[in-house]
Amino acid sequence: MIAFKISAPGRIILSGEYAEIYGKNVLMTTLNRRTTLQFAELINNSRIFSIEFPDVGIALTLPLYLVENIISNNDFIYLNRVHLFEYVQYFINSNNMWSTCEQKFTLQMFFFLLLYIAHEEGLVVKPFRVHLTTELPMNAGLGRSTSFATCLAACFLHWSRLQKGDHNKFSRQELRLISMYAMYCKKNVEDSMCLIDSAVCLFGNRVTRFQYCGKYDCSRAYHTSYIDLPEMRILLVDLKIRQNKDEQIEQVARQKHFCPKFDTILNEMDKISKYIFKLLRLIAINYTNNNLSQLEVAFKIIKGFIQLNQKMLSDLNLSNPSLTTICSIVNDYGCTGKLTGTGENRFAYILLRPGISEEEIGNISAHLESNFPVTVTSISCDGIRI
Repeated sequence: MIAFKISAPGRIILSGEYAEIYGKNVLMTTLNRRTTLQFAELINNSRIFSIEFPDVGIALTLPLYLVENIISNNDFIYLNRVHLFEYVQYFINSNNMWSTCEQKFTLQMFFFLLLYIAHEEGLVVKPFRVHLTTELPMNAGLGRSTSFATCLAACFLHWSRLQKGDHNKFSRQELRLISMYAMYCKKNVEDSMCLIDSAVCLFGNRVTRFQYCGKYDCSRAYHTSYIDLPEMRILLVDLKIRQNKDEQIEQVARQKHFCPKFDTILNEMDKISKYIFKLLRLIAINYTNNNLSQLEVAFKIIKGFIQLNQKMLSDLNLSNPSLTTICSIVNDYGCTGKLTGTGENRFAYILLRPGISEEEIGNISAHLESNFPVTVTSISCDGIRI
């Protein structure tokens, strides 16, 4: 019987949050906090399937005929994505599968992807068990839902391929399919249309630079480019601040309307994103050539641009006093940090300098942890793994 494990990373915005809806450059890469899915077929005569998502309190064992009845329905052949999502909503509601918003959202994504990929790929749904956990915090702007959707899409595509023969690695075409399925899921379930998000989670060890053509048509990201980049260590710091995402967007809109320097600052932030992207390319080259002295020079320049970027966020009242405290602490260790993402639970990342010792990392973490939870992790890590 088929059994396997798949994992996908989160993703983190290095530069350009808030500016993206105004068509400015955004830098995004993988974050080594992973979502892990374990899959196993069950014996055929069990006639059940089991869904275990302990992070949101889901543990369901359901009769297989619930899914078989949907797939065998003649209307299923002609079902489009919008109608499929409407049916999924009806399906999980009528079977009383959820009690919290997080459970509802998770089950919508699960059944949408299972049924859609079964429809598109000819997947034969047999008795199975899925167990999924994540290291990514909820509502933090670190790609939790994207990582979740990517894992599920990869799982069901891999399952369909294994039903037809050997399959132990995704081709580039299959990665594009997974990205497309995850994008369709996010579009329908959470009204998002960010193809870049899922692509970043799939293709690891790179930094992607992109611009959106408009706030409400994010599917057509343009001027997209990327560079291969070695894994780089960071500290991920929980600022212990909660701010509604809609309030953040409204705050940016107010600044644009009332702050005379808004457009000037936004354009400067856009230039900074471009400079950081060029410097990351230089870091990749010097890392490959083992040129430590040039690596350190490039890092010092990036550090200056990240500090400037953070100052501009502060000038637009889009930062927080807590980050000033954090930056003051890490500057003493030759590092720097800034806010990341636009999640409701606010986080910052601290870019650790090349060659920093484990002892120094421990000292920085200990200094920060008296007030802020800290996770030692990395960016530009591997993408999807089987």
